[in-house]
Amino acid sequence: MPKYRLQTLLEIRERAKDEAEDAFSRAMQNLADEEKRLKHEQDTLQQMIEDRHRRREDYANKLASGEMKITDQAAAYRYIDRLKEKEVEQQSVIDGQQEQVREAEKLVKQAQDVLIAATQDLKALEKHKEKWAEQIKRERQAREEDQLDEIGQTIFQQNLKRNR
Repeated sequence: MPKYRLQTLLEIRERAKDEAEDAFSRAMQNLADEEKRLKHEQDTLQQMIEDRHRRREDYANKLASGEMKITDQAAAYRYIDRLKEKEVEQQSVIDGQQEQVREAEKLVKQAQDVLIAATQDLKALEKHKEKWAEQIKRERQAREEDQLDEIGQTIFQQNLKRNR
């Protein structure tokens, strides 16, 4: 069988598809990492809120039972206020991480689009190669049939000459 004239292009497209698959895989892994970081930051915020609520309740109980003096109450509330400020800072960290997740999602979408295009290009060329191979096969079969017909005609002619 003759060499497929677009074999080099086919190999280039195969490599492009492989590279697109690798890029898509890396983008998906990056997205998973960013989502994991976001979940961690959200869990940290939730723990901070729960800690602040526990401390506020603890301070209220100590104040009611007389374990805490009124003068200590102001320090406790300042501490609660600092905890709230830390929660606000943590929320801004979460907002920044959410932006990172959105960016990672965009990169995944771009990598997916490139992968789809590379796959379609490769499939189109593979289809072309299949049609080319079928055409070569049909041409070969037609030549063989012509040769067999020729051989058959030659044998028939020789038999006619002998029988005369």
